[in-house]
Amino acid sequence: KEGTVDLAEMQTPVAAALDEAQKVIKDHFRNRSAQEARSFVQEWKSAQIYPYAGEPVTQIEQVERQVFDIVALNVARHLPEFGEAPAKNKQFQLRMLRQAIERSPEDLQLILTEVLNLPKRKRDELAGLLQDVSLSSIISSAKIVADRLKFLTGLDAVLFDDGPKQRLKERSQLHRIIAENCWLFGEEFSLSVDDRSLTEVLRAHRKILGEDIVIDAPVKHISQSKGIVDLMLSKATRRHKANEVTHLVVELKRPKVPVDSDEITQIEKYAFSVATEERFKGVGVQWIFWVISDSYGAYAAQRMTDDGGQIHKKGNIAIYVKTWAQVLDENRARLQFFQERLEFQADKGESLKHLLARHAKYLDGVFDEEPASTDGDAEMPATEAIAVK
Repeated sequence: KEGTVDLAEMQTPVAAALDEAQKVIKDHFRNRSAQEARSFVQEWKSAQIYPYAGEPVTQIEQVERQVFDIVALNVARHLPEFGEAPAKNKQFQLRMLRQAIERSPEDLQLILTEVLNLPKRKRDELAGLLQDVSLSSIISSAKIVADRLKFLTGLDAVLFDDGPKQRLKERSQLHRIIAENCWLFGEEFSLSVDDRSLTEVLRAHRKILGEDIVIDAPVKHISQSKGIVDLMLSKATRRHKANEVTHLVVELKRPKVPVDSDEITQIEKYAFSVATEERFKGVGVQWIFWVISDSYGAYAAQRMTDDGGQIHKKGNIAIYVKTWAQVLDENRARLQFFQERLEFQADKGESLKHLLARHAKYLDGVFDEEPASTDGDAEMPATEAIAVK
């Protein structure tokens, strides 16, 4: 009567009714189409090529399953080659359909485009490689290399850029990040002690050499105070006559603290405490001690006996002064061959995003405009903080 049919969509009750009607109609035809697909679906399930297991649990899963069944039904009906294809080919095509529907058609298109655009020689190489190694393993290996290159670039920025370098805390930030990336010191080392007393170093040592070594009293630090070791990495190598174990003890310093006389004295006390401990004598153990920071002072430079930063070598103990630049360069050199093969270049911005994504809980305040509040050992002047450790 009012002649407002043309304006119906502007009236809330009518608009709501139209939306509801559209939903009901769509549900009806989707259910009917899914019902028509059931015979095909049952056939695929019997042949064990259907890409889903079990029944849908949630409403979302049910709708996704219906959409998949409808799309797959159209593929089966309109592509004669599909029906005649071997079961393995059908399974692959159905899995691709599921991937496209559930996740990202763009991702699927990118993957297929990259593979299909490969020269025939490269396709043959890939096919041959997949006979020996799974695609998952190939992807994982390449990702490890790319992630490590991004980590090195991001860590470089944290350690050497003026702002982050000044705000980075030693114990609660740098130490925690490095403890989760011990590959920096060599693939052969596995983390055995992280920030424990020298007694814990002994206990970790006992786990490698055997439980028959009795540890019943704290290890006396050469200064008669309790020493704290930042990281201990252990390498166990079998020999023909006896077990040999190499321990790498890493003392981390804040980037703004150069390694000099105080820091060298500290790492030497750790080393000599181990050397004078009777429980370590005559058990085939080699000890390597590193103290690491961004730079070192004149005293440290005079103490070094070679380009590798060695300042002490006697018996089964060696002590080195290392800079983060050296550590990063050594890692880049190890990864260079793979980087060139992958044609991968780590972008600084993306590398920082990667570092923050992986270690956000340890980097709070590092990239703020103003220096963040410091934690316990960082509140004191650097020399006092070192003496406490």
